[in-house]
Amino acid sequence: MSERERIKANLIKEIGKCRSCRFCVDVCPTYQASHGVESLSSFGRLQIIKYLLKGNLELDDAMAYCLYSCLQCGRCEVVCKSKGQSLEIGELIQTGRTLVSQTLVEGKSNEKV
Repeated sequence: MSERERIKANLIKEIGKCRSCRFCVDVCPTYQASHGVESLSSFGRLQIIKYLLKGNLELDDAMAYCLYSCLQCGRCEVVCKSKGQSLEIGELIQTGRTLVSQTLVEGKSNEKV
């Protein structure tokens, strides 16, 4: 298994730990500014990453925008920890961004991430 495949597998595993409680959505400033577009929330971004990695979504400009619009403010992590989950959401999103960026740099935008 390559390093990239190991990172993808670990990221899918970590995202799978999310309980889908969506408490993080309410504190996300980009979600609030978008008047409720869930793909612009921390939970939505985690789902986008998961489905990109599994090959259920294709990487396009809209998906990249959703991932890169995260401000990395950490509000989602605070509420996640207060509810007993303790996911490092910012780190998960950042790792997803890295995988997406590598795919774009390699010129494989039509391939799976």
